[in-house]
Amino acid sequence: MECCEGGRSRGRGHPPASLVCVLATLRQFVREGTPWRSLRATAEKASGSTLRRCFAAWSRTGLLGRVHALLVRMLRSHPDLILDSCSVRVKRGGDLTDPNPTDRAKKGSKYHVATTGDGLPVACAVTGANVPDTLLFERLFLAAFAVLTRIRTVLADKGYDAERHRELRRKLGVRPRIHKRGRAPGSGLGKRRWPVERTNAWLLENRRLALRYDRCGFIIQSLLQTACIFLVAGRPAQKF
Repeated sequence: MECCEGGRSRGRGHPPASLVCVLATLRQFVREGTPWRSLRATAEKASGSTLRRCFAAWSRTGLLGRVHALLVRMLRSHPDLILDSCSVRVKRGGDLTDPNPTDRAKKGSKYHVATTGDGLPVACAVTGANVPDTLLFERLFLAAFAVLTRIRTVLADKGYDAERHRELRRKLGVRPRIHKRGRAPGSGLGKRRWPVERTNAWLLENRRLALRYDRCGFIIQSLLQTACIFLVAGRPAQKF
């Protein structure tokens, strides 16, 4: 993060919290779902207000996205790309929320994730719960295409079925495998799509993501990106 962020400008007043303290607080906040007001500044942790200011600054500069891309480039990942999404309930409303058609029209958000064939998250996005998956395909695919050295096949369920998506992948030399709408279940893609479902389960183990409390869209997007970064940073290098 220090390499992507560059040098911090020191102004007047109290010195800013160290990046190590901010990251330690961020891990606790995402994993345990600690309320904002319970985050108190100590010698090893930053306060909730400091963490919120960092989220706002990182969102303006796109720092988390650059860090995520850099970590992905450092690993040799599986050449397949798998897309999927999951919905979560929203506790207090806010940005990027819609009535969830799978949860009796209660307010919800949807996490869209693209992973490699071994479950490494390479791109993510947050939308309202009733946004169709097919609208996020191009955004996730191009974001993954920019950071992965090689994509052999793209796998997705019928929610991403659209001919324009197949044409886009063929132009970039990627083989599409999407279950078409109207066909009977049992496409066989589940044997190769399970890594993205496992990654979604890992992301939802973070209490701050499993039930959304934050109203601001940039915060929930930053939290999802942070959870993906933690998964990538903990992944050892593998050869394929």
